[in-house]
Amino acid sequence: MESCTYPQEFIQNVSRVPFYPNPQPDDLLTLENLSDITPLHVATDAPTAANSCLSAVLEDSNATSQSTPTTPSYFPFANSTVFGLMNWMWSGLAMKSISEMVNLVNFLKSDEFKKEDLANFDIRKETAKFDASLEDPSKSFGLGNTSEDGSSTIKDGWREVKVNIQVPPGQPCVSDKDIPIFSVPGLHYWSLMAVIQATLQDPASRCFHYTPFKQFWKPTPESEPMRVYNEIYSSDAMVEAHEVIQNLPAEPGCTLEQVVTALIFWSDLTHLASFGNASLWPIYLFFGNQLKWLQGKPRTGSCHHLAYIPKLPDSFHDFYTNLTGGGPSQETLTHLRQELIHAIWKLLLNDEFMHACEHGTTIQKKFFSPPYIILVHVPVHDVLSQRNAFRNLAMQMTRSGERLWNELLTARWNLMSCSRVIKFTKGKGVKSAGVERILAPKSSVPTHNTFSTLSKFGLNLYKMLVVDFMHEWELGAWKATFVHLIRILVAHGETAVQELNHRYCAVPTFGRSTIRRFGENASSMKKLAARNYEDLLQCAIPVFEGLLPEPHNDTILSLLFTMGEWTLGKLRMHTETSLNWLEQCTTDLGCQLRKFKTHTCSAFETKELPKEEAACGGHWAKNKTRPQATPAPPSGHPPATSWKAKIFNMITYKLHSLGDYVKMICWFGTSDSYSTQPGKLEHQRVKHFYARTNKNNAVRQMTHLERRKFALRCLVCKQAREEARRDPSKFTSKQKKAMPTATKKTITPCVDFAESEALPFTPPELHHHILHSRNFPFNISSFLSSNVGDPAIEDFYPKLQEHLLARLHHPTWTGNGNKLRSKLVILNSRLFRHKVMQINYTAYDVRRGQDSINSRNNADIMTLSRNDESGHPFEYARVIGIFHLDAVYNKDGASDVPETYDVLWVLWYRRDTSYRAGFEKKHLHRVKFVPSDNPGAFGFLNPDEVIRAAHLIPAFYHGATESLLKGLSVARGEGKVDDWRYFYVNLFVDVDMYMHYAGNGIGHYKVDLANDARAAVPSTNPDDTEGDAWEDDVVAQGSVGDDLPQGASEGNEGGAEQVGEDDEGGDGEEEEEEDGDNNEDESSDQGNDKGEDDEGKDDELGAEDGKGGFVDLEDKEGYAPL
Repeated sequence: MESCTYPQEFIQNVSRVPFYPNPQPDDLLTLENLSDITPLHVATDAPTAANSCLSAVLEDSNATSQSTPTTPSYFPFANSTVFGLMNWMWSGLAMKSISEMVNLVNFLKSDEFKKEDLANFDIRKETAKFDASLEDPSKSFGLGNTSEDGSSTIKDGWREVKVNIQVPPGQPCVSDKDIPIFSVPGLHYWSLMAVIQATLQDPASRCFHYTPFKQFWKPTPESEPMRVYNEIYSSDAMVEAHEVIQNLPAEPGCTLEQVVTALIFWSDLTHLASFGNASLWPIYLFFGNQLKWLQGKPRTGSCHHLAYIPKLPDSFHDFYTNLTGGGPSQETLTHLRQELIHAIWKLLLNDEFMHACEHGTTIQKKFFSPPYIILVHVPVHDVLSQRNAFRNLAMQMTRSGERLWNELLTARWNLMSCSRVIKFTKGKGVKSAGVERILAPKSSVPTHNTFSTLSKFGLNLYKMLVVDFMHEWELGAWKATFVHLIRILVAHGETAVQELNHRYCAVPTFGRSTIRRFGENASSMKKLAARNYEDLLQCAIPVFEGLLPEPHNDTILSLLFTMGEWTLGKLRMHTETSLNWLEQCTTDLGCQLRKFKTHTCSAFETKELPKEEAACGGHWAKNKTRPQATPAPPSGHPPATSWKAKIFNMITYKLHSLGDYVKMICWFGTSDSYSTQPGKLEHQRVKHFYARTNKNNAVRQMTHLERRKFALRCLVCKQAREEARRDPSKFTSKQKKAMPTATKKTITPCVDFAESEALPFTPPELHHHILHSRNFPFNISSFLSSNVGDPAIEDFYPKLQEHLLARLHHPTWTGNGNKLRSKLVILNSRLFRHKVMQINYTAYDVRRGQDSINSRNNADIMTLSRNDESGHPFEYARVIGIFHLDAVYNKDGASDVPETYDVLWVLWYRRDTSYRAGFEKKHLHRVKFVPSDNPGAFGFLNPDEVIRAAHLIPAFYHGATESLLKGLSVARGEGKVDDWRYFYVNLFVDVDMYMHYAGNGIGHYKVDLANDARAAVPSTNPDDTEGDAWEDDVVAQGSVGDDLPQGASEGNEGGAEQVGEDDEGGDGEEEEEEDGDNNEDESSDQGNDKGEDDEGKDDELGAEDGKGGFVDLEDKEGYAPL
């Protein structure tokens, strides 16, 4: 059985400072905090305690056992009844769900509810009173301590101000006073220092890491320690920042410990409604000192709303027309939006923050926010003003190192000064020849960068901007490759595209949300978010196999294997070895892409897809009112053109950025520490806020809702901690007893889908969990007699007895139990069937995960190989039935008390040894069912031997067969008469599965992978590296597309969606798609997975999994851990 472990058992933390932090935040971690299993209160409707894995505070019982609250837990409300109703009203979703109703009913039945307290209750008056208490600086109402001067320690509230920007007048200005100023109304923001100080005083900050350290791991006692990269607070950047702070001269009279706060800014545009143009551009703030697992859970309140950026109002057009006599050009509008962004950042990075960067801020410790530990996760043009500028300068930084930084900074200041003179003093336009002559060589724009003011503290703008796995890989390089693969299939003709759609539909699901059901038309790519493109890649190899002739088929399969491996960039815990793999894989990917472009792409005349053609027409219609170089057609319709030729484009920033991941992970930690996903999840909260407004001045109403929810969350956490101290028994698991139901007349090994068997919470310390209910029994003799002639039941009872005897006599069992079978009695000759079994496992990153196994779907499992000479470390089986039984072993000295045994009835797979597979060959392992005439085809398995669920995808190209198991059988689904000839073992289904096969997983049981392990240096065929190195594809901007054939256009990064940049600075439809990511409440055009992807399909979990139907918990519990 797999044992439960803590990170300290695997990893050694080494501090680089002369003292060891006391207390250590990791000392407060429990196994529940290290688990990604569905929390207890979600599984059983039990209340959540203060030390739940969802809590932002890791409760230390020794530290809080003596504390007594000075105010009632429901203050500032009059009583607990009012507090409960207000909390239900202003928390949760805008449209109340069943779970919300359950919460309300539980409150009404609790002791905190008293109906006499509602005699004079008025929701409007109570809400107004609550808002007034939030604005009163003399009250802390239990959310923090009140300082000596009477000010509250909580955030000081939202502010609404106007932002002034300078407008180029198109005529000379004698002095700065002559430059026209336009005031943009509607900026709502918090004081940055107020947010930082309030967070550092919050009880949640007790789990912050302020003393950095380096982590090391020894794979074996004899091996050398290996560096482990994980959290930001254990990264090289944090260690370096801490050492710099320790070497600063102490402030006069200050003896406090000096520590570092790591700030992560996140910003992007989001649509607020399914219809209309309502949108919001928020700026979020995360703290890198906090566990990334808490940052990924919205309910912990780890995300702080810093500002809501306004748009240029419609009145600006009138202002500009009165100023210049004409409307603003598109270039002017773009320039002013950039000026607005940097004016807002200047307001946030004010003198108070600059003082804290230099001198720190005191809250029990001396906190510093050094700018070289600030991470910014925003669209690139928001900070550097232009995407091309970052691309070109990033290339220089990569090639020449940081020695250019001072020269680049000085040159940028000179460029901005010169362009300002031309823009205002000479009255030229932002895109005039004089301005372009100065800025165009460096792809710069005439906007002063606010972050450059922090350069005096050592800020490097280009190291501050982190990588973005979702947009650069899933919606970038991989999406562009997938789009072009579809173009090739269309050009190939026949039924290739239809076959691809059919195959994707037949791919089985996996896990709760790891692999979801594909839509019927995957090639159309409608309403797909990043996670959908990730699923397309993870399952692509069996789907694309054989759709094109050789040698293109082999080229594409090798490319897809390499792209599947590149998800190494998504690992949540890296070692030096895995980083070497990633670097080598990046080089190999460049060679594979170049071969793909040179040999495969050139063999097909690819044209734009119908979706791309439609997008081009929509883009033309959108921009037909803009200034045109040539007049529009008189008819007012887009020009009638034939379908444009498309070639595969490798000259993109997103593809080039893949080379930065290894250095970024070494510097800031793994990519999930600054992932896009927490911000995308937080977008769901502002959408919920918007739904609760009356749409009149909605942003102002949303600030009130955000403040209420923040305060209520603090009160709920405080109340939960106090309640847990008073009565811990309230937070224990109360398992629900399943209601008995009638047994079916037809005897099958699995429980019918219509039956109900709810599996209660599975504690993370267990290896597996099967509900020992007796609702679905069957008699073995009756079962055998009702299935006579089925090869699956041949020797069923003797095999079951042999299996039990082997478990009783392990490890001395020899396999001959003829004389002992008579002594083994299965009570009443009865087996009890079950719908689902849950398997807990320790993942590569030393966290507990869980797989759900059922015999209807998700039935494939993996175990250690029973044959040491097989050359492969694992074996695979399909679960036909999940049973438990009671048995007595009538042996001398044995107890006569029946013992309960959990048993799996399985159909074994065997590996296809004729197929060369593995990392060196870039092929997935291929397996097939053991033929039914083989005595070892069917058998029984101890659930303790199951490692994980396995994702086996049919080898569609090789078709189905009836030869392995002839006729109808209980081992198949109802009505099925054939099986797929082969299955591929999907080692890319998640990164934990990949690490099982590659090795080097810190939390994994060490298995001899023999020749299956990933080689330290990949074996690259010299034929795959034809031509120059792939870096040579990075050419001067002016030469891009120079070699295109007449009438052809280079395929862009995301297909037709990126015909042009969005007016608000977003990434067009790409951003719109991802806006709907993880959104379970909207079915819109913004990337929601609901719709045609799920219609009429059985998704991951359902009633057969004991879950009562599939519920996507990402919005509450955070993004999927793997």
